[in-house]
Amino acid sequence: MNNEDFNEQNLPRFNLPESFLEQLFEFSGSTDGNRGFVLAFVNQDGEPMVYTKADNQIIDLGLRKALEKYLIQLEESEYPNGGGEIN
Repeated sequence: MNNEDFNEQNLPRFNLPESFLEQLFEFSGSTDGNRGFVLAFVNQDGEPMVYTKADNQIIDLGLRKALEKYLIQLEESEYPNGGGEIN
């Protein structure tokens, strides 16, 4: 196939393989009971996707809190004086 025959609109739908998500989960902690992850990415349609899996509610809540802190720090670094432009 040459580049003239390539049509990105005809690509098959991509789904993250369940085996990949399971392996990521296995790699995320050292023992049963403390594993979990949150994965955010953009799919082929440009839509944000979020996958999450946790051993238990405590891990899930910890991941959520870590994301919350991360997003707050990210926003604060974008607006070091506490806010964006005032219109």
